Amino acid sequence: MNKLLRIVFISLVLVFSFHLVRDVMEILGFQNTFTMIAKRSHLWCSDYCDYVTILPELFVIIGSLIVLKRNTIGLLGKLVLLSLIFWPLAYYLP
Repeated sequence: MNKLLRIVFISLVLVFSFHLVRDVMEILGFQNTFTMIAKRSHLWCSDYCDYVTILPELFVIIGSLIVLKRNTIGLLGKLVLLSLIFWPLAYYLP
């Protein structure tokens, strides 16, 4: 795996870990600056948005860590990268 792809997967682990921690904090009722970064209310999932994103976040984090450990992209790496297409779609839904 080349250096750029390694940086991409490390970035995915960091960003999605942040997002997962933020969602868990929101579920537990914490309200602070950390939980409000890039927060947007959605009509399509209302109060369930934090719960809906947990499984895809875990998939990207665990999948990226496995790809980094194996040092090859393979099918799992392609699925992780393919799943990124759905995140902007979910963000821009009303």
